[in-house]
Amino acid sequence: MNKKLAAERIRARLERRVAQALGCKPDELPFIMLGSLVHFSFLLDGVDQSIGGFETSMRALLDLLGHDIVWAEEEPKPEPEKVVVN
Repeated sequence: MNKKLAAERIRARLERRVAQALGCKPDELPFIMLGSLVHFSFLLDGVDQSIGGFETSMRALLDLLGHDIVWAEEEPKPEPEKVVVN
């Protein structure tokens, strides 16, 4: 599994959810750490981490992607495309 690709897909889904709740577009949001997006998404439905499924969701995210990707403090830079010259 490509962890970076999985993180991009998860991030896109969470950003859409947060943007919809805030009434904006995902590209209008500032960079938010993936782990913080998960926290925020759960807080949209309740008031704290005790909401059912929070701990399980965070554990799965950390197991799948790893701590360094989930809590990255910088916006991931897209990898340059490889150019093949024939």
